[in-house]
Formats: sequence, structure tokens, C-alpha cells
Amino acid sequence: MNSKLRTSLFLLLTGTISFSSFASTDPLIGKWKTIDDRTGYSLSDVIIQKDKNNHYSATIIDVRAVPGAYQNTVCEKCIGANKNKPLIGMTMLSGLTLHPDKNNEFIDGTFLDPVTGQQYPARARLGNHGKHLIIRGSKDGSAIGRNITWVKN
Repeated sequence: MNSKLRTSLFLLLTGTISFSSFASTDPLIGKWKTIDDRTGYSLSDVIIQKDKNNHYSATIIDVRAVPGAYQNTVCEKCIGANKNKPLIGMTMLSGLTLHPDKNNEFIDGTFLDPVTGQQYPARARLGNHGKHLIIRGSKDGSAIGRNITWVKN
């Protein structure tokens, strides 16, 4: 086999392997910037991971305050095991699973609002070509609730 043909074949195979591994990456996994729906400021960074049971969770890795506001570093209003625990390292979103019929939607999660200490049933969907995660938290799954947006880093 001549050198030109070998090089072309190598590039073709490498490109195919690179493309297939890129195409199969999970768009939810990675670092996200949380955006406060009331102020528009980014309050924290989280890492989303998936466990062996295909459940997604988001852990806080950095926190920021709204300019001029108090910087809370612990979950003062949380109850139970999270009461007064550091925000960094805390799980903010857990149990989220891919919707069986909709590729960009996720269901059955639990969202912890570290500002209020409240936990809410949550669902989410990817928007803006996988660059935004819109999380819907509502008490008891009712229509009354909040949408928050996270932006992929």
C-alpha cells in the first residue's frame, strides 16, 4: 500500500472515530452556569454527572453573590442533612432521567433551591442547541412554579 493511500485511509478512519465519539457525547454532562431568574445574575457553577443508573445530578462547584448582596456560603435555610452545610459540594439537582419519548427532555428530578432551602419536583429540557438547560421546579408538580435557566460553559 503506498504512503498516500495509507495516509488518506488513516485520516478517514481518525475523522470517523472522532466524529462518532463527538456525536455520542451526552449534552447534559459537564459544567453549567446557573442564572437567577429574578436578577439575571449567575449565582453559581455546577457540574452535571450521570450515574450508572442513568440518573443525572448537579453539584455546586462555585458560588457568587449578586453585586452588593450578602454572599451566603452555607445553606442556612435548608432543613435536615443540608442545614448549614457548605454550598460548594452540595447536590442541587438529583434523580433527573431522560424522558423515554423525548430526547431533549428530562423528568423525575428533585431541585434544591439553596436560597430558600426548599426542594421541588423538577423536570428539564435542553434548548438553544444544547447550550441552555431550562429547569422547571414546582411544588407537588403543579402548574405554579419557576423556570430557571442554566448556561453550558
